[in-house]
Amino acid sequence: MNMKKIVTLVMALVLLLGCGAEAAVSSTGSANTVGSTDASGEKEKQDERYVKLFTDSYFNYYMDKKSAKWIACPDKNDEYIIDVWVKLERIEEANAKSLAERMNDSQYTYQEKYYLEHYYIRPSTQQIQFLCELEVSGRPDNDISQRKYNVKNWEYLVPESVEDNIYQAVVKKMGKKPGSKGNILESAGDFIEDVFRIAI
Repeated sequence: MNMKKIVTLVMALVLLLGCGAEAAVSSTGSANTVGSTDASGEKEKQDERYVKLFTDSYFNYYMDKKSAKWIACPDKNDEYIIDVWVKLERIEEANAKSLAERMNDSQYTYQEKYYLEHYYIRPSTQQIQFLCELEVSGRPDNDISQRKYNVKNWEYLVPESVEDNIYQAVVKKMGKKPGSKGNILESAGDFIEDVFRIAI
């Protein structure tokens, strides 16, 4: 049996194993889906619109899981990016809201104030693009102006910056693009290169 047949056979086996594992994960429920158990072990409620990403000294950060989606990158047909809205709620606002809910007083009405930020996230290059920010009191308006997509507006991440934290948390929540097979092919290529010392 020549080397080309061995490589083809190994690639087929790796693909079959990868597809079988992917099917098993999808049947049992993937850990990469939005609304899964987070690092703290708390089960996020499926019916909530916003899923918590992280907290810093000033804000709680939430991802809008209803509008978060994979889209084709505008200047590349073969690449997908994440289109996401992130809600920023000041810590003191969250405390005031919690107090109002605990009081359950019909005479007291609490007008929620928060920020919404719109981002494109590019996992293939670990970049982020900021599109707009809204300050919201009560309910947001739909007449927003945001900057258009521009390939020059992609920013590389500064470790432990707010953008880095948003990027890491959103990518973790969104997981891999549904139907993506690139990771299996890459791992098959790496496996063959490591075992047989053949570059593909």
